[in-house]
Amino acid sequence: MQFKTLAVSLLGLMWTIPALAETTTFSPTKGAEATLVLEGSKLNIAVKSETHSESRTIDFEAENELHMQFDDFNFDGTQDFAIWQLDDGMGTYDYYRVFVYQTRTGMFEELQPDCGDGFVNLRVDKKRKTLLSTYWGMNGPDQCITRFTKRKT
Repeated sequence: MQFKTLAVSLLGLMWTIPALAETTTFSPTKGAEATLVLEGSKLNIAVKSETHSESRTIDFEAENELHMQFDDFNFDGTQDFAIWQLDDGMGTYDYYRVFVYQTRTGMFEELQPDCGDGFVNLRVDKKRKTLLSTYWGMNGPDQCITRFTKRKT
């Protein structure tokens, strides 16, 4: 009787584990479809288009819960995404990794800020077409402004 109860409990747990993954499908540009599966600290990215298909996995080595955010982060007219989490300390900073869709390659590439090691407390300024974030300089926190030149897609 105990074995049967244990087996049923384990089967129930195995069926709920895939439900913990967050899956999002979107179109970064016309003719392309991207599927993101965020499961724990791993992100699976699959991109399919008429001429290209590719997938990869990124491990974020994160202790806190990861979140997805969608926007046109480089202002080129395609849909991009970011994965963010609260810092491991007091939870006062949001750390972002931004991935922009490259029409030329049909894949997402990670974007780096113009200053600092990463995007902290990221804000998208659509009017000025810049990304605003925080970085730490010699005198403490400062504002980083990441600008984009006009690109052909």
